[in-house]
Amino acid sequence: MLKNPLIILTIVTVTIAIYISAVQISIGVNYFDVFSYLNVALFYAGMGPVNPDLLHGPFLIPFLTSLVFRAGFVSSNVIIIIDAVLFIFGVIGFYLLLKQRFNEIQSLCGCLIYISFPLIISWAASGSIDVPAISFSIWAIYLMVRGVEEHSKYLYLALPLFVLAVLTRYTAALLIFPMILYLTMGGAVEKGLKTHLTHLLVIGALITPLVIYLYQKSKYISYLLLLMNASISDWRSIGRGDVAYNPDNLYYLHNLLNYMGVGPVKGSYYQLFSPSQAVPSILSYLTGVLVLCGLGIYIYSILKNKIEKVNQRDKKSMVQIVALVFLIILSLVSFFYLSYIITDILLFLSCVLTYKIFHDGKNSHLKIDLLFLCWFLTFFIMHSSIPMKVDRYFITVLPALAYFIILGLSVLIERYKLKINSKTWKTWGLYAMVGLIFLTSSTVTFMGHTPNTCLIKYIDPCTQWLEDYDPHYQEKVIFSDYSPAVSWSMKKMVIGGVLKDFKNTNEFSSMLTASGAEYYIDALSEKKPALKDYHVIKENGDITIYQKNEDFER
Repeated sequence: MLKNPLIILTIVTVTIAIYISAVQISIGVNYFDVFSYLNVALFYAGMGPVNPDLLHGPFLIPFLTSLVFRAGFVSSNVIIIIDAVLFIFGVIGFYLLLKQRFNEIQSLCGCLIYISFPLIISWAASGSIDVPAISFSIWAIYLMVRGVEEHSKYLYLALPLFVLAVLTRYTAALLIFPMILYLTMGGAVEKGLKTHLTHLLVIGALITPLVIYLYQKSKYISYLLLLMNASISDWRSIGRGDVAYNPDNLYYLHNLLNYMGVGPVKGSYYQLFSPSQAVPSILSYLTGVLVLCGLGIYIYSILKNKIEKVNQRDKKSMVQIVALVFLIILSLVSFFYLSYIITDILLFLSCVLTYKIFHDGKNSHLKIDLLFLCWFLTFFIMHSSIPMKVDRYFITVLPALAYFIILGLSVLIERYKLKINSKTWKTWGLYAMVGLIFLTSSTVTFMGHTPNTCLIKYIDPCTQWLEDYDPHYQEKVIFSDYSPAVSWSMKKMVIGGVLKDFKNTNEFSSMLTASGAEYYIDALSEKKPALKDYHVIKENGDITIYQKNEDFER
């Protein structure tokens, strides 16, 4: 049994999922968005009101969480466990997907590399929607590949997984680019449409409700629609002043090594789930060099094979090559000056033409290689073009990054394994060693960056104290600069109010008074303000509760 790489991978993944879930449950939820999902889940379960704006977000994870809430188990642990289960589901799917290109031990190594990425191990059981969305995306791609290569019945299974990915995170809709690419490669587009016409009609009929739903949620996705229809010069100023604002299109490229591994072993928790704030590990630099060498050898072999076959009189091939070069240049220009949707379309056309030019019997894996290239670049382009940069957005491309890492390493290992030792178990052991090095490095770093507690551990006692202090708190207007967390803790709608959004404390105090706020709970200010017409009634760690002066005097 233990000789089966999938069983080994499952045991390793479940063990890691249990560990990181236990750690997250121990320290508590530490992310703003996760509290929003929990509040929406309470609303779906009929257990309380919610800010209407939150209902425009992706609903699948809150909905799944609400089902458990309805069963009587209301805890933030629920969403953490759901995340962990979907993480395991995604890793197993990634192994099966890698097996379409690599052997069992190479696929195992690729999955261990994927698990070891700082963004994966830190967000996998956090309660966020990023890793669940990529897990559904992996299965959608896997079933689509099986449907094209083996039996069309898998295409009917690929669609529901794609829909689940989109409903988990709306940006997963861009996965349609690599999926359509794989359907059309290997022949004329018309032939592909004819072959899969029935499937496409069924897909179109089933996906229509999703399109209607997303249209109804247009308030949430209007930001993305604006970016699709505007040039960079029009939207580069959007979000200016926000902590996540960064108009640098090469931001994610600059931090690519950080996303592969961070150092040193000990550091802050913030560096773990935002690797751009850390420094790349030595393993990242070494991996980067080896992978570039391996991919360079692979690309050179493809080009060499084509050059040997191309005759200068072959005008068709020459025209195709010139067209490909033109498309690549146009894509680069579009990346910096036009909207991301135009760049993604140019990328799609470049991949189709690349397949037509270089595909032959000797490189049978080119189709799936281009699939992952399109996957990587489609989301890389979109997130790089949007001026709001958050490290966890890069999770959408991490399966493709892991794919190219194992591709580059496998090219080197297979090329030079005869010089090492020709015995099969030696090669097997080499891949296993690579995977374990990645996993060990990541696990040790995770332990060295994880705190013992987080802010919610201070919020809960304070809100409990307030509930005892004022039994009628449900009827009172409460503001907080960390409203999602306080809303979740008190199981009531708390209004958001952040001091830094106002000119001074007097203006902020006037806003609270005009809004009829009875209490203000400050959780994020380093220096707690002195608010006019309010006085402090409770302090606990970083949490300070203010009450309106009128009630105090009376």
